[in-house]
Amino acid sequence: MIVTAICKRLGLARSDFVPLACECRVIDFLFEHYELLHYYDNTYIVDDVLRFIDEQGGNSHELLPTT
Repeated sequence: MIVTAICKRLGLARSDFVPLACECRVIDFLFEHYELLHYYDNTYIVDDVLRFIDEQGGNSHELLPTT
């Protein structure tokens, strides 16, 4: 569900996001914090994942759609 929310926010197909998710260990991050995810809304979680991607050496700003 969260991966879908991330893809929707970024305007990416799931197949485009999966390599980045693997590289930055996004799924591990979500799994490690699974219990806490129930306390926050999807917007907060997506923001947190984007921060995590940056912390792992990725650049979430490059993924965000430009308007």
